[in-house]
Amino acid sequence: MDMSPQTAATAAQFCATVTMMFNTLAGAFTQLSAMNWVPQQGWAYSGGEWTVAIGGNKGVFVETAAADFNRLFEVLVGQR
Repeated sequence: MDMSPQTAATAAQFCATVTMMFNTLAGAFTQLSAMNWVPQQGWAYSGGEWTVAIGGNKGVFVETAAADFNRLFEVLVGQR
């Protein structure tokens, strides 16, 4: 997928914002549920034909039909 520098910068801002939101929600849900949800490791969103997967400060846009989510998160977050 070709992405213009402007589109890439905007996508990076969107991804950073979602990551910050998940960091906040993880802390809040940890307190509410008495289960440990922090630190946040990564997240993914699929819509239409595309998926974005984020782990730490790395991310990838991939066609959902071609996505191997286990492999994506292994690379982005590390093996568990």
